[in-house]
Amino acid sequence: MNPVSSNPSPPSPGRRRRVAILGATGAVGQTFIRLLVGHPWFEIVALAASERSAGKPYREAARWVSAGDMPPFVADMTVQPCDPDRVEADIVFSALDSSAAGDAEPAFARAGRTVLTNAKNYRMDPDVPLVIAEVNPDHLGVIEAQRKNRGWPGAIVAN
Repeated sequence: MNPVSSNPSPPSPGRRRRVAILGATGAVGQTFIRLLVGHPWFEIVALAASERSAGKPYREAARWVSAGDMPPFVADMTVQPCDPDRVEADIVFSALDSSAAGDAEPAFARAGRTVLTNAKNYRMDPDVPLVIAEVNPDHLGVIEAQRKNRGWPGAIVAN
């Protein structure tokens, strides 16, 4: 099953999509966590951040600044490095700074993952969809050209 298609729909009942968050210790990563916890379509299975944070429990690696309390199951997760061999998820939400996103995001796309990025690195590339879901979801159709052009099974989608 393709994790991102030009006609997104919820996963089959009982099957949420496994997601990871890159840059999970920063403010944007924490916002992703807050929005994805308990989401009916997604299950957070991995949190990743810099080598400085990798290997630590999330509660020790992150200073929680997002609204509400840090979700307990997230607090107990071990932060992984931003390496597709260490992060098992179909979809990756990237809150990485552009300095780290330039290398990490294509590595995940080469590994067959769909990367949804906030970074500026690929926004202007003609084969990377720049999507505002409520406005232009049809731009996801560019993914097939991206896969062909770049020779990877995954994708990068900018927002």
